[in-house]
Amino acid sequence: MPRIHGASRTGAAGGGIRLFAGLMVAPLIFIAGCSSDGGKAGPGGSGGNSGGSSSGPNKKAAAPATIAITPADGTKSVETDGVLKVDATGGKLTSVVVTDAKGKTVDGQLSPDGIGWKPAAPLANGGAYTVAAKAANADGAEVTAQSKFNTKAADDTFVADFNIEPDSTWGVGAIISLKFNEPIKDKAAIERNLKVISEPAVQGSWSWLKDLDGNDRIDYRPEKYWASGTKVNLKANLTGAKAAPGVYGKQTKDIKFTIGRSLVATADLKSKHMVVTKDGTQVEDLPISAGGPNYPTWGGTMVVLDKVDGITMDSETVGLGTAYNMKNVRHAVHLTASGTYAHGAPWNDGKFGRQNDSHGCIGLGASNAKTFFDLVTQGDPVEVVNSTDKTVKPGNGLGGWSVDWATWVKGSALGGGATGTPAG
Repeated sequence: MPRIHGASRTGAAGGGIRLFAGLMVAPLIFIAGCSSDGGKAGPGGSGGNSGGSSSGPNKKAAAPATIAITPADGTKSVETDGVLKVDATGGKLTSVVVTDAKGKTVDGQLSPDGIGWKPAAPLANGGAYTVAAKAANADGAEVTAQSKFNTKAADDTFVADFNIEPDSTWGVGAIISLKFNEPIKDKAAIERNLKVISEPAVQGSWSWLKDLDGNDRIDYRPEKYWASGTKVNLKANLTGAKAAPGVYGKQTKDIKFTIGRSLVATADLKSKHMVVTKDGTQVEDLPISAGGPNYPTWGGTMVVLDKVDGITMDSETVGLGTAYNMKNVRHAVHLTASGTYAHGAPWNDGKFGRQNDSHGCIGLGASNAKTFFDLVTQGDPVEVVNSTDKTVKPGNGLGGWSVDWATWVKGSALGGGATGTPAG
């Protein structure tokens, strides 16, 4: 089998085949050809190309293969995504190489039947590309085709704010979140260029949300909490991805992170206790004082965003007027973007385990607050049960675990239910 460079395919023999390709825009170009000598068949052979596999006198030479490259040679202002493709008829592609103006090769994907190729990611805006393709028919007679084209320039660009840093460790409630600085009109085009790979593989899905400021955002989570030790790889090919007419991405990210030990906290607002389970074993039962009747604590599952030992809490920043302004609040564990924390609240001594009397946060005594602070890390879920308030919204912090799985999947522009594949 001929070797194809630049894309990947698994053939019947089990070998990996790599392939690179180039472009042309409509109208399509069809190029047919055969071997250089192209002679007539003589007695006992097929003539022409010496690569023919049969030598019988009645053997008919295979029809030549043809190659169609889209976009056509010389095309200007080509869309960066969804246009470039190379197709073979009457044979299979043996080589597709696409390079940009700097000679960098564009990675691509060969179809399982070997007759089609597409780039693995969008092309860059305002770029010049060259495509060189080869295909062979059943007799091994090879044809070639070439195309040169230019992609359209961007009128505007967008970027995303990624919540997870490379090489970080997160709890089992980790949710991958991308917040965009421009409205995303073509959500399917963006989601199509996001991929999550995990080892072990999990069933997971993207879902489109709005943050508290109304910005477009897309989050990814599995159906259930991650397993401890899972290796996760986010590949975001947003350079050249089209969010709206004239608006294109300018980011490419490859972020790998790890799921650490399992720690789940359950804050029961009825019993006024928070139970902490680590790797399946209860390690703490902490008395709390959550939101009082006028300021109840959100229900549902929240995820630890970060933590800080010493923070100013000002009621005006969360829309509660001048209700409070507290300096240097100790052992503050951040749970929602709207300002919910689990923190030390020594001013409520005597109420822990007995009375809910905060403005919506989960308060703990000084020593218990430090215990909880030292235990938790980003990505740890805090499940709030028996709340008299509404369930936390999915866009408020990392509130996606409060959405049932069927509803979460419906939030995907591509139908959701994407299965993570093993990393590496």
